[in-house]
Amino acid sequence: MLLFHCPMLALCVTALACSDGVNSQRQTITPDLNTGDTTSNAPDSGMSNALPAAPSDLFPPSDHTSHPSAGCGGNGSPPVGQQVLSTGGQDGHYLITVPRGYDPNTPYALGLVFHGANNTEVTCRGGGNCIGVQMGLEGNSIVIYVRSFGTSWTNETLEQNVAYFDDLLAFTKANYCVDERRVYALGTSSGAHFSNILGCRRGDQLLAIAPGAGERLEKADCQGRFAALVVHGIDDISVPFRFGEEARDFYAQQNGCSSDTVPPLAELHAEVRAARDAGTEIFRCANYQGCEDGLPVRWCEHGKGGYDGSTHGYPPEAGPETWDFVSPL
Repeated sequence: MLLFHCPMLALCVTALACSDGVNSQRQTITPDLNTGDTTSNAPDSGMSNALPAAPSDLFPPSDHTSHPSAGCGGNGSPPVGQQVLSTGGQDGHYLITVPRGYDPNTPYALGLVFHGANNTEVTCRGGGNCIGVQMGLEGNSIVIYVRSFGTSWTNETLEQNVAYFDDLLAFTKANYCVDERRVYALGTSSGAHFSNILGCRRGDQLLAIAPGAGERLEKADCQGRFAALVVHGIDDISVPFRFGEEARDFYAQQNGCSSDTVPPLAELHAEVRAARDAGTEIFRCANYQGCEDGLPVRWCEHGKGGYDGSTHGYPPEAGPETWDFVSPL
């Protein structure tokens, strides 16, 4: 639950304690965004506007059991589509989808998706900025595409965006059936930077992160550990390739992995490099070996054309790859 005026502390419960709560929720339902049955959004839909206290116990990576949220057993047709949540006295916009045949008694994984700079939750889901997410994640998880305050996640509105994440996470857990252990974050470019920041600040509440074309902007006093899928284009001119490598290496070390990967990194890089030089765009991944239970690290690099004329961005393969990575956890 990211709270606007709260000091940035590691635990979500602290952020909640600072919150004024969710004062209003306005939904604009777009029927075809529900991969199951559609539902109208009446003001008395039974949604809870109170922000529940964050769990006091954190889930160790070796815990593979389900942890149903307070929203389980509730509304069988929760609102979907474009929504508005009051956070820190302002309106936060997001777009939510649920799997077809949503069962309010089945705890679902929850994926939060963060767009690149100068984009929105709508353009992200539409494929222009987060291509592949819809195909890879919707139908398997509850998926929320979140709109940043400001044009970027990490500029002067960073604290507001972190607070918004906290509020939105708390609200979703209270009103949808979420497996609290299986919350993951992914994003592209600015959204990837933000995913890395959440990994540092809220890592004790995340199962995994999957930044694409991102950099670790915060490196001190990080909380918790999580699985990491790091994606980067080899000729990225907006966020140089080395920043993806640095994030990859940090997560591998943090998660107790060896330096060995399958396939070897040098072999994988040579293949992607040769293919791009020959005019072919490919996407390849390597798994780190020896990582601690529940803390895998996967590295994916590619030569896919991005939206800045280089390989910057979130390639279409990254969405399905993210679910392939997260689903066994």
